[in-house]
Amino acid sequence: MDRLFKSVSSIREIKFRMDDDYVDRLSRQYTVVILICFGFLVSTKQFVGKPITCWCPAQFTSSHRDYTDAVCWFSNTYFLPLEDELKADHLSIHTNIRMISYYQWIPLILIFQALLAFVPCLLWRFVNKRSGVNMAAIMDAARHCSQAHYLEIREKAIRYIVNQMDRYLLAQREYRTGCVVRIKHVIAKFCCFVGGKLYGNYLISCYMVIKVLYLINALGQIFLLEAFLKIDFHLYGVHVMERLARGMDWSHSDKFPRVTLCEFEIRQHSRMHNYIVQCALTINLFNEKLFIFVWFWYVFLAFITAVNALRWLFRSLYWPGHVQYLRKQLRAFDATQREAGILAKFAENYLRRDGMFIIRLIGNNMGEVVAGEVICGLWNNYSMERRSIAEKSGRKALNKASRTTSGAHRMEVV
Repeated sequence: MDRLFKSVSSIREIKFRMDDDYVDRLSRQYTVVILICFGFLVSTKQFVGKPITCWCPAQFTSSHRDYTDAVCWFSNTYFLPLEDELKADHLSIHTNIRMISYYQWIPLILIFQALLAFVPCLLWRFVNKRSGVNMAAIMDAARHCSQAHYLEIREKAIRYIVNQMDRYLLAQREYRTGCVVRIKHVIAKFCCFVGGKLYGNYLISCYMVIKVLYLINALGQIFLLEAFLKIDFHLYGVHVMERLARGMDWSHSDKFPRVTLCEFEIRQHSRMHNYIVQCALTINLFNEKLFIFVWFWYVFLAFITAVNALRWLFRSLYWPGHVQYLRKQLRAFDATQREAGILAKFAENYLRRDGMFIIRLIGNNMGEVVAGEVICGLWNNYSMERRSIAEKSGRKALNKASRTTSGAHRMEVV
């Protein structure tokens, strides 16, 4: 019992990873929660309430009526507008009729959509582990820095972030020489999708691919619902807005009919009796409002994801924007003017796109103050030795720097 109380009390201490921006969290966190809650509500309506009620012939007893409701619930029903005449004895051979077969599967459909909404996040965390830098640990340290009440804790968190980034920025480099390598360096400087780990483009290129997956997920889920529900769903919200503009009843739609027809057979002795009853599908009163919200949510999600992806793409490609951002952050902590050429080399050769991506992600999640402190720490680390490594990216420069450092150390010992 004590373990149970301890586990319950520790729920408030659960930490949510923030290794992406707020738009990504709309997809992988809020969308998942919304869909799971909707699935739970629909399941409650199905198993606790009465999702369907059928109007039975007068000779049916109470057991017959219960049986009719059960049969019409787990079998498919059919929709025929009330103004249309039923001309066939069997619904299956009627030409002007539509089968309704989705209402039993709504909870499973919503849970499946919630799983799909989380897939891009899993892929992003998988590529993070292969990048060589622990993004989750860096963002967690940035969060501790933003919430720290003591200066020592804040400085310790900043030093940890700076050391992790400095190690990553200097380790992930191409030390080979040759014409092909130089061409790759030039292309990687202007295109964030060419290069990889050794050219400073790995994290940002993977992140842009994840952004595209989030966008495909938001748009694809609308067409996936159309396939599952077997209705014209991709323009469902447009039809609702059109009905609102005309002053019509927007909540009544043929896509989620409330009155349907059910056909079933009852065997009595050696004879089969066929019945066609009219049913009130009350679960569709809730499904209709639910999927209106889902449609508008996915359209909003697709729009804001597309705008956010274009914003990240522009930021990653526009090098003068990186230099201006660095100058602004450094000026906020130190009034000393720095040459634009040195800042450009600091951005292009040392930080590169991956370093700028991590800094901007810290700024988006924890505030520009923490991002500015990280930039100042990296700038202080940008010594002549690191500058030589960053600019030349050659094994000779690395060996020369290490020999110089070891020689100076030997002189100090002597």
